[in-house]
Amino acid sequence: MKIVSWNVQGFKKPQVLQELLFLVCTHKPDIICILQTMVDEKHLMEIILKIDFDSFDYATSINHLGGIAILWNNGKIHASVLQKEPWLSMY
Repeated sequence: MKIVSWNVQGFKKPQVLQELLFLVCTHKPDIICILQTMVDEKHLMEIILKIDFDSFDYATSINHLGGIAILWNNGKIHASVLQKEPWLSMY
């Protein structure tokens, strides 16, 4: 099983989608974990839907802090989210 985890720090950069597609094409991961997306739900969904994974879950950022997206293909592995907690800032 291959897992790619990327602390991208800003999904709004135009080159991020190309870099993510390159990672998928090159490494053919079973799971991708994208950390520190720092974008709202609309923008996150626009990018997630362009990547070739049939299942995903995410937690959006709060005040441009945090954010995580996890993508996988159910045909290769079985994964499910057991619990999701809102991210709380200490600031």
